[in-house]
Amino acid sequence: MGTVVNAKGVELSYSGTPIHHFSATDSGPELYGTAENDALWGDSSVYVTMLGGEGDDIYHLYSSRNKAFEAAGEGVDTIDTWMSYRLPDNFENLIVTGSDRYAFGNDGHNIITGGSGRQTIDGGAGDDVLIGGADNDVFALTEGDGSDLILDFEAGDTARLTGYGFTSFAEIQARMSQTGDDVRVDMGDGESLVFAGTTIAELDSSQFKYGLDKSGMSLSFADDFDTLDMSDGESGTWHSNYWWGGENGNTLHGNGELQWYIDVNYEPTSSVNPFSVENGVLTITAAQTPDDIKPYINDYDYMSGMLTTHKSFAQTYGYFEMRADLPETQGLWPAFWLLPESGAWPPELDVVEMIGQQPNTLQLTAHSDASGEHTQDGSTVYVADTEGFHTYGVLWTPETLTWYVDGTEVASTDTPDDMHEPMYMIANLAVGGLAGTPADGLTTPGEMKIDYIRAYSLDSLVQASASTLIDTSETALAATDSTVSSTAQTASMTENRQTDIPVFISQSTYAETVGGTDASEVGTAGYGSSAEAQYSAADAADFGAGAGTLDVPGDYWFDPEPIGTLV
Repeated sequence: MGTVVNAKGVELSYSGTPIHHFSATDSGPELYGTAENDALWGDSSVYVTMLGGEGDDIYHLYSSRNKAFEAAGEGVDTIDTWMSYRLPDNFENLIVTGSDRYAFGNDGHNIITGGSGRQTIDGGAGDDVLIGGADNDVFALTEGDGSDLILDFEAGDTARLTGYGFTSFAEIQARMSQTGDDVRVDMGDGESLVFAGTTIAELDSSQFKYGLDKSGMSLSFADDFDTLDMSDGESGTWHSNYWWGGENGNTLHGNGELQWYIDVNYEPTSSVNPFSVENGVLTITAAQTPDDIKPYINDYDYMSGMLTTHKSFAQTYGYFEMRADLPETQGLWPAFWLLPESGAWPPELDVVEMIGQQPNTLQLTAHSDASGEHTQDGSTVYVADTEGFHTYGVLWTPETLTWYVDGTEVASTDTPDDMHEPMYMIANLAVGGLAGTPADGLTTPGEMKIDYIRAYSLDSLVQASASTLIDTSETALAATDSTVSSTAQTASMTENRQTDIPVFISQSTYAETVGGTDASEVGTAGYGSSAEAQYSAADAADFGAGAGTLDVPGDYWFDPEPIGTLV
């Protein structure tokens, strides 16, 4: 039996060599081992629970139909699989060989090993030994989960550090010390991270993901949901309908969604409301549609809710964040995303999407039409902890898009060439689409809980924009044509929305005023040319009645291709 020493100097054991081999093929619903070392081989076509018993047992799992069970104190046991996998209780070690998969440990001291492809490896609680194998692996480490040792940290690997308070590589470097052949990082509170067989000089900033520094940002939008400030058509923060939707609500039929989004201002469906607020938390509920409501929403079997700031808030660049508890229910598809204020599509910026039956898998995507056709630049991110509330954010700058989960960077890409104008926020809970059909027909309603939604402007861009406005204004004032002056200044202000709106605090219905712009005016500038003003009431009525897509002319045509398609 081989061993490896963890970050605390404790030897962890590998499973011993098997003496007996058992196959699940034609075995029936249960497959038992012996009191000695066993290898138990699953079968992708067989529903089987394998129980190795005493001794060191190695389980080979080939599909979700193969289950493994061990009681406490029954040897050193290992699961070997190609699938994404979380180690059950009473198992010590995990091997995941499939590329683009995750390998999550349990609360014990585990040895977690990846294969030749890319894996996301998270040992969980305990003092674990993590081995990535070949390719560019992600080692996810969270404050409070113990001290971990990475045995093979290579140039293309990444250490994703959550909750430690680091916001720069320099802060991490300051905690490093060379101990023989290893680098030890003091993570605080008695926890350490050890990079075995590595020198400090070999580590660089590209190998670390850490927290977001908000010191150069200003809060521009905040809703903590003490109440829900719904629009009445004239004022209010949130609308419960897309701008192209009919008066009775809408759905994104191109996505294969199975629900209808209820418009709270539509009287015939006023007896149902997918939104509720309690103790500062907004809940969006997806449920079966009552029979008496179906005729008013195109006979959809499910109803849910979506919220948008299309008429109240939009911003160019900045940091956008939602703190939410996402539902882990098959068939549900929660999302937080941004669309252009102009009505054009693409672009689209998906802050987070998740499929209820795959809660450990997040989809983060930038959609673009800069090349003349719809493209998607997306990342699949694996997270071990999905219980309760977590934050999901994106930092949008002129050059880059960077996504964050629980305040830590998880993915980044270049900003598309057509993503440089104001965008507004959407939060919704869909049914169906990529999530498929709910297993129980939503006999038990599903809930998306939102603690807050916030946006921040970037101080450096605000200052730069303000300087541009002043220069433009002075130049224009010097010109003899006052009409040109007015046009130039208006164009600059519309282009740099961050200079228009310093802060929007929706729950208290007031805002700081800078340059004479009040919170009640957020998102209203430049709407004279928006798509909203360019389609007729008849178009909207037809769409609401299921007649198809809107006939929106010119640059504001909304492509019926699915929004939010995952990659």
